[in-house]
Amino acid sequence: MDSLSQKIYDQALRCGFDKCGIISISALDGFKQLYQQRLNDVPVSQYFYKGVGNLTETKSRFPWSKSIVILVFDYGKYRFPESLQGKYGKAFFLEPEKKSRERFDLERLEVWFYEHGIQAKGGEQFGSLSVGPLRYMAMKAGLGIIRKNNFFYTENGSYNNLFAYVIDQECELIHTCSAPPCSEKCDLCRRACKTKALEAPYTMNPFKCVSFLTTFGNSDTPEGLSDEMYEQWVCGCDNCQDACPYNRRHDWKHGLPLNKLEEIAPAILPENYENLTDEFLIKNVIPKTANHLQDKDIPALRKNAARSAINAQRAGAK
Repeated sequence: MDSLSQKIYDQALRCGFDKCGIISISALDGFKQLYQQRLNDVPVSQYFYKGVGNLTETKSRFPWSKSIVILVFDYGKYRFPESLQGKYGKAFFLEPEKKSRERFDLERLEVWFYEHGIQAKGGEQFGSLSVGPLRYMAMKAGLGIIRKNNFFYTENGSYNNLFAYVIDQECELIHTCSAPPCSEKCDLCRRACKTKALEAPYTMNPFKCVSFLTTFGNSDTPEGLSDEMYEQWVCGCDNCQDACPYNRRHDWKHGLPLNKLEEIAPAILPENYENLTDEFLIKNVIPKTANHLQDKDIPALRKNAARSAINAQRAGAK
């Protein structure tokens, strides 16, 4: 590890991240082929990827960039209220509140880059977009692997958040990941997906994914799907992750508490939405959706909650 890589790594950990890797910008050269293969396998997905930014154009977007710093924040350190399981995506709602002591500090890292004369772009500067294919970048840095359900896994599982910065300095920090690959015979994630969005191993149709449909998808139910397939999900969906053997070992009853989340958990149960004001949802729920829902999406969020409550009643009547 060169001295600059070590300094960046040490600062990333001081800023609250659990892992940090650094790759050369040239490490992205193989991504375009994989991206094109995805479009060939699921042609409709081209419309989705147009909306999430230029994943294949990192070099042209940042022609001055020489390296990419990839950061991992592990959500497994926190406990998740049992009452919210199966209703809210853990990777959304376990992200600590901004300015809280539990949260990672991107602003501090960006100040450090500036003070050390390093030009850097990324983090949360582009909202829900990013500087490139985060999961692929993290895999190339040896921070983990991508499994059949398309999620990025460290040795601790898939519940994590990824951030990246392109920088104008040449350095590299590649780790060795000990996570074993998926079994060739395993299809638990595909069987857990009610809408069959996982059309093949490593192949997902985003427009059939409940996590997409309850957020960017405006709560719509596309042709060929039914409201029952959404089960009780209000925002996000963890079915394909929770079915994975490499996540099932984790007990979400244990871990550090996120006090704000535990305070509002009883209030945001789907059956309580009729009593919640828009102001409450804007203050307490929208900020927890990792930019996947905006204030204007309150009607869609309420629609998700109403459908969840109805499906819960149906399940209870069986």
